[in-house]
Amino acid sequence: MTMPRFHTEKGDGLFHPIPFLFVTRRMCEEIMAEREAILHEQPAAARKKQEALFARYDPAVSANAFSGILGLFDTAKSELRSHG
Repeated sequence: MTMPRFHTEKGDGLFHPIPFLFVTRRMCEEIMAEREAILHEQPAAARKKQEALFARYDPAVSANAFSGILGLFDTAKSELRSHG
């Protein structure tokens, strides 16, 4: 596996998620794909611990929040256009 972009490897052989505040939909998909690759390459004994680490940070939550923030700006732009 190439060096992960969205997780850091710790001395225990497990990969810890980098908790990004802003996550785009594409980035979320890439994070999830990276997680699948990490799980696929780990020994069976480590997978449960790895899955528990991944469960601590759900990139979909950050992606939904970021999408909501972008939606606020779109709404504000639309309101400005209709009043301007």
